[in-house]
Amino acid sequence: MEQRQIINWGIVVLAALVVTVLQVVGGPVLWVMGLVLRVAILAALGWFMYTLWRNNRSRLQWLSRRQKLLFYGAAALLVAAVLISFLVPLMLFTSIFLLLIVGGCAFVMWRIYQDTAGWY
Repeated sequence: MEQRQIINWGIVVLAALVVTVLQVVGGPVLWVMGLVLRVAILAALGWFMYTLWRNNRSRLQWLSRRQKLLFYGAAALLVAAVLISFLVPLMLFTSIFLLLIVGGCAFVMWRIYQDTAGWY
């Protein structure tokens, strides 16, 4: 093995050790860190969606009523899915279901956005 690979594996093992020790010793600390991480993810998602809307609102105003309903409905469903994922324990089935919802909403929003590309 190369020296760089050994260093990379050492970092992975060290990270696994830190997570294991935090789970055993600092359960409440890990829970608070997870809560802070969830809030940060939600804030980042909200900021990203607001920035996306603000930069493209002139393009979005020309959408038909059906397209607006689909676009904003997909955005609302995306935010709701992320919020619900914070309350429901993530198992294999719920994780796959969440990824399908997020992927489907993102595809609908992207497809509607791409349909407006020729309007300018």
